[in-house]
Amino acid sequence: MSFIQCVTTALPPYELSQARVRELAREQLRGKVAFLDQALGLFDNSGVESRRLVRDVDVLLQNRSLGWRNDVYIEECRRLGIGLVEDLLERTSTAPDEIDVLITTSCTGFMIPALDADLINHFRMRRDVRRLPFTELGCAAGAMALSRAHDHLRAYPAHRIAIVAVEIPSMTYLRGDVTLPNLVSAALFGDGGAAALVSGERGPFEILDARTHFFHDTPEMMGFHLTDDGFSIVLDKRVPQLLERELPAAVRSFLAASGVEQRELRNYLFHPGGRRILDTVRDLFALDEDDLALSRETLRDVGNLSSASVLWVLSKALGGGGRPGLSLVAAFGPGFNAELLLGRLARDTASAALPGAAGEAPLEPV
Repeated sequence: MSFIQCVTTALPPYELSQARVRELAREQLRGKVAFLDQALGLFDNSGVESRRLVRDVDVLLQNRSLGWRNDVYIEECRRLGIGLVEDLLERTSTAPDEIDVLITTSCTGFMIPALDADLINHFRMRRDVRRLPFTELGCAAGAMALSRAHDHLRAYPAHRIAIVAVEIPSMTYLRGDVTLPNLVSAALFGDGGAAALVSGERGPFEILDARTHFFHDTPEMMGFHLTDDGFSIVLDKRVPQLLERELPAAVRSFLAASGVEQRELRNYLFHPGGRRILDTVRDLFALDEDDLALSRETLRDVGNLSSASVLWVLSKALGGGGRPGLSLVAAFGPGFNAELLLGRLARDTASAALPGAAGEAPLEPV
């Protein structure tokens, strides 16, 4: 048995409205792209109203080197990660030496050793703590971390597992890149993180089963190309069509293996990859808008946080926004890959979750 005990979330201090992003895009793109108004429609139709950044947007738009951006990525991963773990340990009354496994996820920069080494040193965790840094799974990594935690607890039911997801997508934005994927990235992504504690002790969200679904021969659908200028994002416009073709059968097979029918599901906790992705999921499974409310809210308020996003959606469910009962958790990432989890949300999550577990902890600017 495995249970999510608590989810904590955190954001950096610099807020950026989508209206301001659109203004900046108009300035940056004028004279560089045809049909400027159509291009700007990406920002109007993204489903994002605001997001947070680790640096003021004017600083980000200066011609900064890849080295500078990666240094900022490392600094902010450490700062956000430490804050998230402090919050997680405090809210769950867990001592650092009680953590048996530490899983970290991030894909928006380069860091060796990974963030987990900094966290182990900072909190003086045990020398034998198991380390699992997930660095190339993109937006699916948060859900994948939950899946691997579930697998681990089947073998070691007394263990406690901390998951820390920190993403700084702003450091991957390339100012001179006017391709559609870079514009979509600018419209969708924000900086932030989340952390979760998973253990065999009864808690507000039970993980019942997990499955990976790999879409063969689709590596070009999503990811990064590393260039002399930095991380050039890959976002293929055919992703919704790929999901339409393969996701329903994958979900049906997954649910059937647990003896569950879709009509029994009470929550659909999907990674908010973008408005079009959520629209596709809604139509594929004949959902009401209320079914995706927590995913829509996350996208609207903080943007796409890559691997941390699905944990943000879970934090809303644990904080009282979810419906008691069976829940489907899903996220999609490079490979192309879908990570699926079946869970059960406790009846009284508002009291079962620890106080403030769904709240964010903004950090102060340096």
